[in-house]
Amino acid sequence: LLCKYTFIFVSIFSIKKSRALSRGNPPRIVIVGGGVGSLATASRIAASSVDCEVIILEKNARVGGRCGSFDIETVHGVFRHEKGPSLLLLKEVYSDLFVDCSQKNTEDYGLSLKQCIPAYQVIFDDGDCIELGFPQEKSDSAADQISRLKMDEYELNGARKWDEYMRATAAFLDCGLPNFIEEKLELTTFPAFLREALRGYGKAWPLKPHSDVLDATFSSNKMKALASFQNLYVGLEPFRNENEFGGGVIRKTAPAVFGLLAAIELHPSNKNAGVFAPVGGFQAVTDAMEELALDLGVTILCETTVNKVDSEGVYYSKTEDMYEGNSFLSADIVLINADLPFATETILSKDPSQRDRYDWNDRDFDYSSGVIAFHWSLNVELTDLNTHNVFLVAETREKAEASWAVLRNQKSGGGNNLFLEPFNFYVHRASKTDPTAAPEGCDAALILVPCSTLLRNEELANMPRDEALAAYQQQFDDRLITKVREAVLRRLSDVKSLVDLEKHMRGRPSD
Repeated sequence: LLCKYTFIFVSIFSIKKSRALSRGNPPRIVIVGGGVGSLATASRIAASSVDCEVIILEKNARVGGRCGSFDIETVHGVFRHEKGPSLLLLKEVYSDLFVDCSQKNTEDYGLSLKQCIPAYQVIFDDGDCIELGFPQEKSDSAADQISRLKMDEYELNGARKWDEYMRATAAFLDCGLPNFIEEKLELTTFPAFLREALRGYGKAWPLKPHSDVLDATFSSNKMKALASFQNLYVGLEPFRNENEFGGGVIRKTAPAVFGLLAAIELHPSNKNAGVFAPVGGFQAVTDAMEELALDLGVTILCETTVNKVDSEGVYYSKTEDMYEGNSFLSADIVLINADLPFATETILSKDPSQRDRYDWNDRDFDYSSGVIAFHWSLNVELTDLNTHNVFLVAETREKAEASWAVLRNQKSGGGNNLFLEPFNFYVHRASKTDPTAAPEGCDAALILVPCSTLLRNEELANMPRDEALAAYQQQFDDRLITKVREAVLRRLSDVKSLVDLEKHMRGRPSD
């Protein structure tokens, strides 16, 4: 949560402070990686009362990591696409960062966050669609009432059962966010949590497989799908796996507590709820956070690749000359913001070569899923889509479970898993909320399809990073990508304005 609580770093700082003082310099904290977590951490440390030097080392030309945008120029104009996230949750966490560190708000740094209302449109495999995520002040709107009537069509008292489910997931959110995510004890949230968890003899017990709670709450496949599609975002399936201990909740099956994701996005009145879009794309988020860090005196060095970290500091090279040898930067504290399994096998490994390579730990970690992303610049408006759309399978229980199979069956790794049709996927249409994302009369679309993870090849760990990445890319060859793209286009064509989308693609489609 953007390192909201910095007492952890201050306490670590005190351990090595004497070493820095003995050499007459302010203590130096080096942060490896320039993602938004690093920018927030650096800003909070720099804004604290601790006198120290804070340096961020980022291997790419710009900070932000996956939080950013890129442009595609065409004869129709410029289309903006997102490199990573396409929706923003927990708006107050971002707002608090700027207020806590600078006494200014996000708008003072050029960052405007606009709520997406409704939060989602769900399109089922039979062509039926429903909108979800209306804030309380919009709960009497015609659109919200239509959605509630549809829920009652899906099953008897469907809307009332939805309210019951939202109440339970909101209790999980209110307790889980401060106590288990932010690690800030709030005992007052536990009574509501326990009340909902134990209601109906534990019907909504949070450690059950998600499908157990859904089956106890809803009778229709559509209502169950509406209540669990957020599992796509964490790469876990909602269904009990009878072949795994505990129904699979310690591996590929989401526990019911993950229903708090539905509360974050869809609850009408919870203070933490809401889906937001940064005007100007996620590059605006990174730009604002970078400006905040620089204002606070943080030093940011881009195109600087860290190849090794030890107890004395970091070994680094300029990214364009990474094979020409290393320089050394001493540090009192090194904070590594890189992916943990990657960091342990590369920059924290015992390999004495101090070279840049690509590898990760597949022994001590279990992985959820990967994703295939399509970025399409279209010379037509996708008028039947909202900002955020999810295409779900719910015709029968058997087909619903099969649509999540790629997340369950990943033992072969890479792109070797069969993509069953139809499968579930997500579509982002940024210009519905932010018209600056595409030229007038056009749209920029992002499609995310869950897939299996890469299969680690230990031999590639001995190759230079660029060569290893090229080799791993072959696990998802052009034939597989084409197959998935064609399946997505077929499914989209069930919607009136999405027929023959391929002929409307402009620029070079990015997959």
